[in-house]
Amino acid sequence: MKLLVITQKYDINDSNLGAFVGWWDKLAERMETVYVLTLEKRSEPTRSNIEVISMGKENGAIFLGKFFRFYFGLFKTIWKTDAILAHMIPKYVILAAPVALIFRKPIYLWYTGHVLHWKLRLAVIFCKKVFTAHETAMRVNTPKRIVTGHGIDINKFQIPNTKYQISDKITILSVGRITPSKGHDLIIKAIADLVKDGYNIELKVVGDVIQKHHKKYASFLKKLAFDSGVGNHVEFTVVPYGKVPEYFTNAEILINAVPFFGGLDKVVLEAMSSGIVPLTSNNAFLSVFPKDIAPQLVFKEYDLENLKNKLKNILDKKLYLDESLVNQLRDIVVRNHNLDNLINRIIKEIEK
Repeated sequence: MKLLVITQKYDINDSNLGAFVGWWDKLAERMETVYVLTLEKRSEPTRSNIEVISMGKENGAIFLGKFFRFYFGLFKTIWKTDAILAHMIPKYVILAAPVALIFRKPIYLWYTGHVLHWKLRLAVIFCKKVFTAHETAMRVNTPKRIVTGHGIDINKFQIPNTKYQISDKITILSVGRITPSKGHDLIIKAIADLVKDGYNIELKVVGDVIQKHHKKYASFLKKLAFDSGVGNHVEFTVVPYGKVPEYFTNAEILINAVPFFGGLDKVVLEAMSSGIVPLTSNNAFLSVFPKDIAPQLVFKEYDLENLKNKLKNILDKKLYLDESLVNQLRDIVVRNHNLDNLINRIIKEIEK
């Protein structure tokens, strides 16, 4: 089989989208050729049967240039492929649909998101199937929707041998791009209050500013940490996606303050796979976590007091040292959200 993937960015080092390079590698292991048509190309493929074609954003291409290169790449590859897989962007499905119809190539879409807009509704019409991590992550109610679980590389995100060594200071992570929707400010406020209460904790905010207008928010976060008296307890860092597992290895707790707006945030699943106890405001995870512990790991969105109380509970009970819980959390990812299973399911559905 030969597959054309249409995606936003091909960059193994990207802190946000770097994870998906691994998806295309896994697909290439099972296929003769994978063509990747991407808005922006920042790294070269490591597999000889992957060809990456850029729309030119990395070279400063404007709208018309990207539009032209989209169709150039599409016409260059579509006649050689068996199917098209659009990743996350419904617009790519809409743009490719007329050409795909002419060449009689089926279009598939992977989508997880909160917005139920006309582009998504229209894209679904042109798709043969739509893959998603959770039924709430693709809100168009259609028999085309295939819930596959997420794609976490469980070999990269593993429980370290040093997991149950007692540390004087507890490391808490907040991982995700720097944007108000990620709720980093709420987490900093909670950390500040708990430090004042005598808890020996530190917070590492791991993420990059993706959109320029969020640079002000990044500056606000640093000022917030300083003004709250925890400047030496909060670290801000940007790392390539490949380095993220190292941060997970050296942490006990992950806080994810993204509200429930669609699907499962993969960073929570990566934490679970790594033996980290997650605390999230995304109540979709109430159906993912073990039932007996789930209410302790989900806090009310935007609720500082509830976040602090749930975090205190984890710290006081030392849940991050509970080997049974840690293994349960990882097993959930291994069974339902591991990358190999996802790729197998996608290929199986395309081959039908």
